Amino acid sequence: MIFGPSFRVSLANSALLTLIAASMAALLLTSISCGLLEDDGGNVTVGTVMPVSGDLSTLGPAAQSSISLAFDLINEAGGVNGSQIEVFHRDSGTNATLGADAASGLVNINHANFIMAAHASPVTIAIAESVTIPNGVLQISPGSSSKAISALDDNDMVFRTRVNDGIKAQALAKLAQAIGYKRVSTTYVNNAYGESLNESFVENFEAIGGIVSAAVPHELGQASYVSELRDASEEDPEALITIAYPDSGTTLLREAAEGGYFDEFIFVDQTKSQSMFDTIGGNHFDGSFGLAPGSPETPAVRDFRRVYSERTGNDPDAQIIAEAFDAAIVLALAIEQADTDDPVTVRDQLRSVANPPGEAVGPGDIPRALELIRDGKDINYEGAAGSIDFDENGDVLSSMRVWQMVDGKIQDTDIFAFPGDDINLPSVR
Repeated sequence: MIFGPSFRVSLANSALLTLIAASMAALLLTSISCGLLEDDGGNVTVGTVMPVSGDLSTLGPAAQSSISLAFDLINEAGGVNGSQIEVFHRDSGTNATLGADAASGLVNINHANFIMAAHASPVTIAIAESVTIPNGVLQISPGSSSKAISALDDNDMVFRTRVNDGIKAQALAKLAQAIGYKRVSTTYVNNAYGESLNESFVENFEAIGGIVSAAVPHELGQASYVSELRDASEEDPEALITIAYPDSGTTLLREAAEGGYFDEFIFVDQTKSQSMFDTIGGNHFDGSFGLAPGSPETPAVRDFRRVYSERTGNDPDAQIIAEAFDAAIVLALAIEQADTDDPVTVRDQLRSVANPPGEAVGPGDIPRALELIRDGKDINYEGAAGSIDFDENGDVLSSMRVWQMVDGKIQDTDIFAFPGDDINLPSVR
């Protein structure tokens, strides 16, 4: 086909107009990403990177729904600074490389100034080091607990609502002591989460007179863990401290029970998975205890459980959902307080809305919390997972809740472990 001169001129003009339009769009996006457009009714963009596939795939969808619910409540109360919050969910694959790629897309394609990520500590660290810190993007993790996150050179741009492994390990050692164990072995997932929790547990248990017979790392996704179980059981420890993810934990614990390597176990938060125990046969583990972050039932906790159940129809006690909800709410409140979506300015308001002093507000008070901020009043958000008070590292303190396997099912007890306290159990041995 031959085109005439008029078409060529039109094509040239079209190309020029396209170039101009693209330049204007780029300028507009730059303005938005720098937080220069306020009170214009546009959206504030938040990205999440949660495990929808991989070893932690049972936990990601619930965290996504909890975050979406939190932002829905904010948007229904008028949004932040006249804008609605728009959230884009991405899958981490429980993999550091995939998670970092997902976060990069959220920042560079969706222009997110805020990333909520991740669950697995190696994924959180990879995203922080390769995406959020270099790009000046504020990151909040609702699920990662490795102590290595506290040590990141992050310009105070990485926060989390999940208690770190130092506190968790201290309570884990006290639980082993309360049960009466003198000698235990550990097996831990060979990554930043497992290494951090195992190292801290060994240090704490030995400090109170316990003996760790063996500390055996294991890799994700192995076909069998018999070799690791043999190493862990070699010196006849009384129990196995199982620091594992649900998918790999299914294989490991099935082999531990069927092979008779261990009769008694202590579980951690990542193995608090009813679907995992159902797959194996939970009755094998009756009587064993576990430990996971948990808060006594405060008005804030009750409000969250009610709202989450009513709006989603899902279990309000599922792992990570309370921390995910809290992370989303404190982020939104900080954006409102900052009066901009500039990440650094918002970062500077996170502790202001989450920590004392200020009027206490919780999951049932979202409209009032926003109104107080708009009236220039100080607030102190009390969360679904407990008090969300950020320290200088962006970490929070949290109590731990003891759970136990009974008739093949996970049952939460009314026993809570607070940092530094002993754990008192009924006679169990």
